[in-house]
Amino acid sequence: MTNEELEVYSEEILNAVSSNVKKYREKRGYSQMQLALEIGMSSGAYLGRAELRKDNYHFNIKHLAKISKVLDVPIASFFKLK
Repeated sequence: MTNEELEVYSEEILNAVSSNVKKYREKRGYSQMQLALEIGMSSGAYLGRAELRKDNYHFNIKHLAKISKVLDVPIASFFKLK
């Protein structure tokens, strides 16, 4: 696999994670601000950017671990590609 193919694949994963976090957040009835505060962020701005993948923002494993616990969703669910 080429570096370019790996880069494309990793972007697909990041996009899927962001989409899935948003889906489960909305399904559980959390606003971006509520979820951000629950996981220890001071505002919803980063979370919002990460959900939209704006300016290449994305969730890291620590974020996902916390979000998984707060939303009561297995962390693997965030990695499901559509």
